Formats: sequence, C-alpha cells, structure tokens
Amino acid sequence: MKAKFLFPYQYKLIGWMITIFILIIWLFGVISGSQYDFFTITLPFKYALQDSFNAKTNETTLSLGDEFMVVGLIIGMIMIAFSQEKVEDEYVAQVRLETLQWAIYINFGLLIVATLLVYGTYYFNVMIYNMFTPLLFFIARFYYVLYFKSKVEN
Repeated sequence: MKAKFLFPYQYKLIGWMITIFILIIWLFGVISGSQYDFFTITLPFKYALQDSFNAKTNETTLSLGDEFMVVGLIIGMIMIAFSQEKVEDEYVAQVRLETLQWAIYINFGLLIVATLLVYGTYYFNVMIYNMFTPLLFFIARFYYVLYFKSKVEN
C-alpha cells in the first residue's frame, strides 16, 4: 500500500531531535524563570499587531523566542506523527487512522470540559496548550498501540 501525504521514515528522527531540543529549552526556561529572550529583533517602524511601542525612537521590539519554540515544537511533532514506519502496511495505516480519530475526540472532549470549568487567563493557557494536545495524544497512542500493545498481545 502506498502511503499518501506521509513524510519519509528518516524525518521521524529529525522530528524527535527537534522536539526534544525544544522541550529541553522550554524546561530550562521554566526552571530558570527566563522569558525566552534569546531572539529579539527591533523593527524601525510601528508593528500594528504588537502592543509595546517606543514612541520616542519610533521602533518596535519583538521577542520571538516563544514563537520559534511553538513553531519548532509543532514541526517536530508533525514530523514524528506523520512519518512513515519502516514497514507501512494496512495495519499501520488502520492504527494511524483510528489513533487520529481517537486523539481528536479526546482533545475536543477535554476542551469542552475546560471551556465549562476554566475561566479568565487560565483559559487562555488552556488554549495555548490545546495547540499541542492533538499531536501529543496521537503520538502517545499511536506508538503505544503499534509497539507496546502488539508485543503484549503476542
């Protein structure tokens, strides 16, 4: 069976390296209390979607550390989740489909619960983490079913 829209198998390792690297930086930032200001740029004009503007110098300062971490984590997790397996057969395709459906159901079920129970700025944090949970649920269950569950059943 020809797998459509999947990355080559080698991308899985690249995805793991990106994801682990980003998670280490995030964990370091949480422990040290830093704001991820490792990539800050100054624009010589007012940026319309930024709320901090220095009227004296007519410039905008953007800290893009968080943005690079979010994009890196999403790219890494997509590469992990949607890279081919060494043997990409009908069973793997079926597990992939069922796991994707399961991950979406669980994700939106938790989002409904959070919408009903969480308010204010905490809800904003829920929405931020919600960007990653479908991929996280998919990766966790896909590899559990594919490797651990099949070995236990044998």
